[in-house]
Amino acid sequence: MRIGVIGGLGPLATAKFMEMLARRFKEHHEAVELAVISDPKTPDRTSYILDNTKENPVESILAMVDKLAALGCGLLVMPCNTASYFYREIEARTDIKFINIVEETVKYLAQHGVKKVGLLATEGTVKSGIYRDLLKAAGIELAVPDAARQKTVSSIIYEGIKKGAPVELDAFFEVVRSLENCGCERVILGCTELSALKELYRLGDPILLDAMDVLADSTVAFAAGA
Repeated sequence: MRIGVIGGLGPLATAKFMEMLARRFKEHHEAVELAVISDPKTPDRTSYILDNTKENPVESILAMVDKLAALGCGLLVMPCNTASYFYREIEARTDIKFINIVEETVKYLAQHGVKKVGLLATEGTVKSGIYRDLLKAAGIELAVPDAARQKTVSSIIYEGIKKGAPVELDAFFEVVRSLENCGCERVILGCTELSALKELYRLGDPILLDAMDVLADSTVAFAAGA
């Protein structure tokens, strides 16, 4: 089966996701064909979610879906949490199975009996409610950083990882600890740029749950069972 990756959202996260898949398929002795369409010019998802007068990225995303469908992909994945806001449009566009990173992360938490979780993500992901609604349906309480700490998270994403600049890990972990101190059992890295941060700095704190890790595991599991 050929797996199609909707990429470029952003490019570094896409590259890290490909590394994750390569490691996992090697461990499972699976030879799986991957097709990647990476369009880093896709309009910013958070900008649109926060202000619907801004350029809508959905057509760029759906164009990548069409290209992957034309390549004969039997599974679609998208290593971007914020862009999952458009998952209904993606599913309406094609009959190809689409694995939603947010749904898979919530399933993982529910299966592991987590009752309260923190979320580190873009402002767009937080505002969209894509995690909040699914977590609520699963009976899981959600906590997000306060306004000042959310500004720190956004700076790490946009001014740090996306620009290839150094990140103040002390500031990052101050936000993590604030969520832990309010009773969160796990803290979701709900932005694939934060997933890239975890990979780049080899962050091993057990409270962190990397949504892109969950997506990679789900992708391999689906491919193995196909």
